[in-house]
Amino acid sequence: MPYYASSLAALTLIVLAAPVAADTPRPANMVYLRNLDPSIQQDIRYASAHNFTGAPLDGYNAAECVLSADAAKALVRVQAELARQGYGLKVFDCYRPSRAVANMGRFANLPGDPAKAEFYPRVNKQDFWRLGYVAKVSNHSRGAAVDVTLTGPDALPVQPWTAHTPAVDCTAGYGRRLPDGGLDMGTGFDCFDDLAHTANPGISQTARHNRQRLTAAMSKQGFTGYAGEWWHFTYSRNPVKAEPMDFPINPMP
Repeated sequence: MPYYASSLAALTLIVLAAPVAADTPRPANMVYLRNLDPSIQQDIRYASAHNFTGAPLDGYNAAECVLSADAAKALVRVQAELARQGYGLKVFDCYRPSRAVANMGRFANLPGDPAKAEFYPRVNKQDFWRLGYVAKVSNHSRGAAVDVTLTGPDALPVQPWTAHTPAVDCTAGYGRRLPDGGLDMGTGFDCFDDLAHTANPGISQTARHNRQRLTAAMSKQGFTGYAGEWWHFTYSRNPVKAEPMDFPINPMP
């Protein structure tokens, strides 16, 4: 191999290599949501390759929702309220290790777009930060934020994703994009597009009503939504004062 090629290969390995983070124990106030309410469905995307980076993120050793105890209990109350209306919750992400946030940052600066066709077909990933789709520091890492959708009787059955599943634009019509078990919310989860903005008027009336129902139920229990992503909520009552955390998400004990 020519010298410049071998040097480039070595440099690529250095850039792609994630920094090694020493595993720290899970703080006592961080709990597994499944222990509190197993009826809340979970599809923890960053533990799999079905996310905007096209690969599992650092620190996701298990597909489990972990949250601060206060936020988790509030989410259980949301689930109970929605259940009385015939609806429910499905979470896509909860606590996010700081190493995973850094992982997202590295991805935005590296060549290659393995999942662009589904998650950000009209956005350049170098613009993720400017557009507010990726943060350098995330409330997810404080155990206070959750990415969630609404389930109900009109939801299409979930279709499991595999590496061979054709990529479909996340703004495609409900029923055309991969069914994730949630109701029609106007776009898929982690859709980096204007249509994913919570109050975007371009979505259908059904999707608008579903977003409003989800937002109302979450707000009632102390969660504040984010205008740029209909799925993102931060628990704002008794907010966690902790610095961002970096313990890995491991299987439940």
